[in-house]
Amino acid sequence: MKVVFMGTPDFAVPALQKLIESNHEIIGVYTKPPKPAGRGYQEIKSKIHLLAEQNGLNVYAPTTLKSELNFNQLAALQPDVIVVAAYGLILPKNVLELSKFGAINIHPSKLPRWRGAAPIQHTILAGDKDTSVCIMQMDEGLDTGDILLQKELQVPHDMTAYELHDIAAKIGGDMVLEVLSQFESNTANPQKQTEEGLVYASKLTREDEAIDWTKSAFEINCQIRTFTPRPGAYFKFNNEIIKIIKATYDDSVHTHKAGEVLDDNLSIACGKGVLKPLLLQREGKKQIYTDAFLHGFPIPKNSVLS
Repeated sequence: MKVVFMGTPDFAVPALQKLIESNHEIIGVYTKPPKPAGRGYQEIKSKIHLLAEQNGLNVYAPTTLKSELNFNQLAALQPDVIVVAAYGLILPKNVLELSKFGAINIHPSKLPRWRGAAPIQHTILAGDKDTSVCIMQMDEGLDTGDILLQKELQVPHDMTAYELHDIAAKIGGDMVLEVLSQFESNTANPQKQTEEGLVYASKLTREDEAIDWTKSAFEINCQIRTFTPRPGAYFKFNNEIIKIIKATYDDSVHTHKAGEVLDDNLSIACGKGVLKPLLLQREGKKQIYTDAFLHGFPIPKNSVLS
C-alpha cells in the first residue's frame, strides 16, 4: 500500500518506524518545518524529519496544507492512505478525501473522552484508571471520526504522562499496521463515536503547573505525574520555584492549613490528605531526593508553602 505519513514529535516515531519495517511503500513523509532553537537559533528538525532522512524517504515540511500548491504536491504522490500521528497541522477536507482510504489518525484516549490537544496529560491529571489507544478515520471535526480499532490499557496509580506517552505511541504504531491490513483485506469495521462521556482535552498552560494546596493530595499527585519530568509541577518557597518530580500521598485526616509543612521530612498538608515529596528540583539544579534537598535548602516544619 502506498502511504503518506504525517507526524512531528516523539509520539509519531514508533508508527513511522513500524511502517519503514513493513512491506508498505512510504511515498512521502510530512512534518512541521524546522524550528530555530538554542543560542545560535539554529534550525532544529523534528524527530520524524530526522528518521525519514536517515531512511532515505522524501520529506515535505510545508507551513500549511491549505494552499493549492501544497495540495497539488501531495495529490501528485497518489497515496492509498494518509497515516497521521501528532502532525500539528490541520488537514483540510480536500486532503482528508484525497486517497482511497482517507486519512487515519492515532489518538491516545478512550474516545470520545479527551478529544483534543492533550489527551495523555488529561488522562493522568484526571486520575483515570484506564484509557485506550484508537485508530480513527479522520473527518473535519475535532477527533470526531469513526473508530477503526481501539485497544484499552490500564493506568497504574503511579504512572506518569511521560510513561503513558511512550506506551501509547508503541501500541499505536502496531495498530496502524493492523488497520492497513484490514483495508487491504476489506475487513475494516468503522464504528461511529457516541457523544456519551464526551470531554475535551484542552492544551495545558503554565498556570496548570502551579500546585494549589487546597486540592486533595490525590489531585496534586496526579498533577505531579502529569508534568513529570518536564516542565514539572511546582510550588514557591522564599520566592523560589521548587518542582516536585515524584511524590507519594495518603488520605489521612488533619486540621492543618493547606500547604503547611507537617514535619522535618517535608510532609505537606493538602485540602484533603497529605503529600510526601520524594524527588525535588530547584530552578537550574538537578533533581535530588527529598532528604538531600532539605540539607541544602531547608524548609522548616510549620512553614506554609504557596
